[in-house]
Order: sequence, then C-alpha cells, then structure tokens
Amino acid sequence: MKVVVFDAMGVLYRYGDVQGRVLIPYLRAQGCHAPEQDIRKAYRAATLGRLTTDGFWAAVGLTARDEHYCQEHRLTEGTLEALDELAGAGLEAACLSNDTAAWSALVRRRFGLERRIRRWFISSGLRVRKPDPAAYEAVLDALNVPAWQVVFVDDRPVNLAPARALGMRTVLFRSDDTDAHPAPGSPHEVGSMRELVAAVRRIHRPMDAGRASPTGRSPDGS
Repeated sequence: MKVVVFDAMGVLYRYGDVQGRVLIPYLRAQGCHAPEQDIRKAYRAATLGRLTTDGFWAAVGLTARDEHYCQEHRLTEGTLEALDELAGAGLEAACLSNDTAAWSALVRRRFGLERRIRRWFISSGLRVRKPDPAAYEAVLDALNVPAWQVVFVDDRPVNLAPARALGMRTVLFRSDDTDAHPAPGSPHEVGSMRELVAAVRRIHRPMDAGRASPTGRSPDGS
C-alpha cells in the first residue's frame, strides 16, 4: 500500500455537513436571505466548476468574501500529527474533495496542509463530484498506482462504495454527517485520527506487494 487518499470535509476538517454546519450558518450571519434550496443549488454548481466563487456569492446576494468564509472551517483534532506519522511510515497522502478550488486552497494553506499533502483532487477542477466513479478513476489515473495500493478515507459510506468497486481499500471516518448518507459499510471504521493511523497501519502489510490478484484488487477483496 502506497497512498492514503483523504476526504476533506468530515475527515481532515471537522464538519462533514459543510453546507448545514458551516456555509449556511455563515451566510445567515452575513445577512443572506436566499432560500436554502437556492444556496444548495449554487453550491453544487460551484463545486462542479460551473460557477466561480464570485458567481456563488452573487447568486446568494452577497459580495465576494472567500477568505472571510474560509476562516469558519476547523481542522480535525490530530490531523497534522496523523499525516506526519503516515509520512514517516513511507505513505503518500492525497485528497479527493467535493469543493471549489479557491476555497480548498485557502483552507489548506491556512492549516499548513500543503506541506503534508502534495496532490489535491477537487471536484470543481475534475468537473465531477463523489460518489461519481469518474472522480475516483481520475485520482487513480493521476496517482499511477494499482487501486489495491490505495486506501481511501471518507466520512460518508456512500462515497466509499465506488472506491471499493475499483479495488481500493477503504476506511470510514465517522463525522457529524456519516449517518445521513448510508451505504454498505467498510470493514474498517474509526472515530479519530489516532484510530485512523492504527487502521491504516493494519492495512499496510509489506507482504501485500506480492499478493495482488490479476484484477488489481487486494488479496482480501477489500
């Protein structure tokens, strides 16, 4: 196993329900009166690259305020230490996130994550959102490693299913949003960064390198 691909919201950052827990409360505090369905529609368009962030703010009736909004995000406790520990074990970290490129860049720079995670795959650039299989296929193509050598971590079970179908190992990271998006579970489930590191270490067995199946899946089928 060579790469750990992290989700952002609900894994690297505290809130998985980013619209309900971060974005919409922020907009209301700024005096936005746009209907929630309009906010969610504009957010989806922005995270698919169909609307710029300036266009998003205009759609909800506010002036552009990317940097101000991005101050609302919180890092999950233990994230930096976990990334450093995994790097020390020889594992590369990447991120696949449903987000806008502008907001993703501001938040990760704020927390110093760019020094620890080299490759970021953001839905607005990919023009596709999880759980569309095309998002995961784009990540595998860019990483250029067999799927069974990748562990994918997400807080939504529904987002893990396409990764498993492609042959990746998966870990469910429980967040405030996990139960709202059910799907068949992952054999590995954690509730903290400390538990995540332990789970990845259990998956990361040197003998796997010689045990891949002809399909590219891991020997245990996970």
